[in-house]
Formats: sequence, C-alpha cells, structure tokens
Amino acid sequence: MMYQSTSIRRAGALLAGILLLATPTARAVGLDRRQSAAVQVAKIASVENIAVRSNGQILATNMNSPNLYSVDATAKTSATAVVVTGASGLSGIGETAPDVFAVIGGGKSIYKVDFTSSTPKASLIKTIKEANNLNGLAVFDNDTVLVADAGKGNVYRFSVSTGDYSVVLNDPTMAPSGGIPFGIDGIKYKDGVVWYTNIFKNSFHKVPVDPTTAKATGAVVTLWTNLMGDDLCFGPNGKIYVATNGKNSVVEVDPAVGKPTQVASVTGSTSCAFGRTDKDKDVIYVGGGSGVYSQTIKL
Repeated sequence: MMYQSTSIRRAGALLAGILLLATPTARAVGLDRRQSAAVQVAKIASVENIAVRSNGQILATNMNSPNLYSVDATAKTSATAVVVTGASGLSGIGETAPDVFAVIGGGKSIYKVDFTSSTPKASLIKTIKEANNLNGLAVFDNDTVLVADAGKGNVYRFSVSTGDYSVVLNDPTMAPSGGIPFGIDGIKYKDGVVWYTNIFKNSFHKVPVDPTTAKATGAVVTLWTNLMGDDLCFGPNGKIYVATNGKNSVVEVDPAVGKPTQVASVTGSTSCAFGRTDKDKDVIYVGGGSGVYSQTIKL
C-alpha cells in the first residue's frame, strides 16, 4: 500500500498520526540496523508492488495508473510494458506460470498479463464484486492466487484459469482500522504457511494452511505489533523481507526468530522482490515512493 498516493494523502494529519503510533503490546520487538540507503534504479511515482521476470526485468505497479511498468536495473531505465485496460490502478502482482502474471486492478478485479509472446497482453480474469479493496497477492500454486482484501479483512482463494473464488481466511488480525480504513496488506505463501501484514495495526503474522484448500489448519501467530509492515518477499537464504512503508526501510526476518533487522533504507518502501539471475540473486529490489531501488544483501 502506497500511503502517499492521491486517495490516501487526503487523510492528512489524521493519517500522519496513525503512522507514528506504535501499538503497545507484549509482542513488541526491537529493530537492529545493518545497512544503509538503497540505490535508485528507476524513477517512477508511487510504486505499489513489484515482481521480477526470469529475464531480470522488474515489473512495477502503481495504484493510480493502469500502466504496468518494466524496469531494467542495469541500464536504470523504465518503460510501460503494457496498459491494463479497464483498471484504474494496479496493486498486487505475482507470477503464476513462466512469464504469466496475475495482477490486481482497480481494487476489485484480477487480470492476467502474459509476456510469453512478442507483444505483452493483459486480459481481465474476473471481478470480485463484493470485494472492498483488494491489495496484496500471493501465488499459492500454478493455478491459484491468494488475494488480500484490505477493506474487509479477509483472504480470497482465486483460480486464474476459471475465475472461481471463495473466502478462505478471515481473522481479527486482518481487520481494517484507521481513518482510511485498511487492514491486511502484504501477503505471501510458502510451504504451508501464509505470512501477512496489517499495515495500520503495525503487525506481522503467520498462519498454517492446508496446501490444497488454503484454509487455516492452526492458530494465527503474531510476530510483532509495533512496526509498520507493507508487502513482503522471500529471500534465497530462507529469510523474509518486509517493506515498512512509513518507516522508510526494509527489514530482514528469520522465520524461526521473528525479530526484524533493517537491511535497506528506502523512503515510503512498499514492496520487494529478489533478482532472479546469477548476477543479481543477492540483490533485493524495493518499490518506494519515488521509484524502484536496489540493495545487495549478504546471504
């Protein structure tokens, strides 16, 4: 979630107060700092989410534009890869098949963007009419994505081939709060566990799920409740990386410990993804308020 976007800037002083407020709880955590400012590789206003193609190109979304941008981190250039017609803006994105991506558009719809031919093509899969504000997206398997509804505080299981969907997760830790309101934001899935943030509750959580149905098989575990978290990504070292938005950083989290360590400084950090080539497999790319950034991570 890019809280600096047009719609959220209207919240003004109320939002600023929310961003500075840390929720008091016994699950509070300290924040270690290990690295400094990341390097800007492309200037794009208000990047919301990013994904990396197998060829090394970075895809970036913006909640206020239907353009899906492509970024060349080596050349430090960007261009519109495809316009997602029908979407007022784009948010969560994930690769469901080689060079085929599911993208959230307009807060209610899921689109397919196909890069397998010479000309990228975008098409609507389905609109979830009852959704309030779809934002985060996690790839569950090669036909299924999990989509977080920040406005309702639940998670849909969505088939990219049929458009069928149903609510599979709904928990108080996902509920919206604040003046916007906005709840569950970033979401990712790996090895039977869903990891997610609640941006205005400054919290980070995990829940075990069935690998077929995506329904919870155990209780939600809260890792922290005093650090803002936006979207997140997995590193090749088994660690989890969380963009902290208003806290202007990316933190590294050991899943076994849960304590965050700052590894990059990016203003308005919203999202992250690791490089996929031999040259940049240890580089984390970060979406932020002014573009896409990179930071080498010691793996």
